[in-house]
Amino acid sequence: MRMTDAVFELEPRLLRSFIAVAEELHFGRAARKLHLSQPPLSMQIKKLEEVLGTQLFRRDRRHVALTEAGAFLLDRARHLLGEARRTCRDVRLIGQGEAGVLAVGYTTTATYEVLPPLVAAYRSKHPNVELELVELQSGAIPDALRTRRIEVGFACGPLAPADLIEVVLVRERLVVAVSVEHPLARRKRLGWRDLDGQAFVLVRPDIEPAWAEACSAALRRERVAYRVAQQTDSKLAMLGLVAAGLGVSLVSESMQRLRRTGVRYLPLAAGSLRLPLVLLSPSEPSPRAREFVELASRAVAA
Repeated sequence: MRMTDAVFELEPRLLRSFIAVAEELHFGRAARKLHLSQPPLSMQIKKLEEVLGTQLFRRDRRHVALTEAGAFLLDRARHLLGEARRTCRDVRLIGQGEAGVLAVGYTTTATYEVLPPLVAAYRSKHPNVELELVELQSGAIPDALRTRRIEVGFACGPLAPADLIEVVLVRERLVVAVSVEHPLARRKRLGWRDLDGQAFVLVRPDIEPAWAEACSAALRRERVAYRVAQQTDSKLAMLGLVAAGLGVSLVSESMQRLRRTGVRYLPLAAGSLRLPLVLLSPSEPSPRAREFVELASRAVAA
């Protein structure tokens, strides 16, 4: 028998019988421990020795002792059976969504209020699942889901890709971010007409497509004449340019938590526009991704 064939003949039943005899050094006691009669146990040990091509025990009518090969196998047999049990447990847990790695994509906006409590709640409920958090722009999240780089993703919506499931988590009001040195900073709240003629700092449409389009559409709908002073790759950079006085910007209300030095946030008096933060997942998510989406949906409902 080739060695590779012998590996597949190491049945757990044979290894358990070997361990029992090795621990008891007595076939009768080992048989009782395994709830067997002695002849079948002796046959199993003989088969294992044939599979391995070596003697595992020195035995006579009075004594049973391990050979050097048998002593070596004892530790390995215990390890193999332990690994088999752990493998069965882990496979079962993964199948139930209780283990494995869950890759979560998120846009920066999700970190202000929504993501932290959800991550804490999921970790508390599923401690054996490793969460891998991946920061992405909203526009990149659908493709990251399609290529399986991530399993769920937080994005500024609505994106509504036909092949993905989209759950709206929150709808945020818009506020105006201005430099503390800007003339508008002295106001308590603004109307759309106050934004007429202002220079704007905006995030690039390919970075946050839904958010950028919603802001532009609102400005068009309210017939606000404005010019784009600068487009940025991130909302954090956008706030930095607002603080520097390059222009004003429309941002979601949760961004006020950033408390950016040099920036003041002013509510819009007629700000009926709300921007959704959505959770995207494949149409057939893994059990752990499905549980994450359900947990997020329950949190929103509550």
